Amino acid sequence: MAKMKWTAFDGQETSKDVATAPARRSGPLAILPGGAARDVQGTWPSWKETYLTTLMVFIMVVISMVFFAVVDYGLGLALNFVLGI
Repeated sequence: MAKMKWTAFDGQETSKDVATAPARRSGPLAILPGGAARDVQGTWPSWKETYLTTLMVFIMVVISMVFFAVVDYGLGLALNFVLGI
């Protein structure tokens, strides 16, 4: 256990025993040992889920495209009005 100290908003110092986690191995190769186990646990989406998700993405792209085109056109009209062009 380690002792943590901190100062509260009213200026009082407080300390508390906190549990410390064991040191983890870090680095780019630390993820390799459990990779095969995670691959087995994973599930792939069905074709229907893939199709519906793709369709929803395309619909949202079209909606965003229309929205930004309308905003761009409106800002262009406003700028032309302000500048008197």
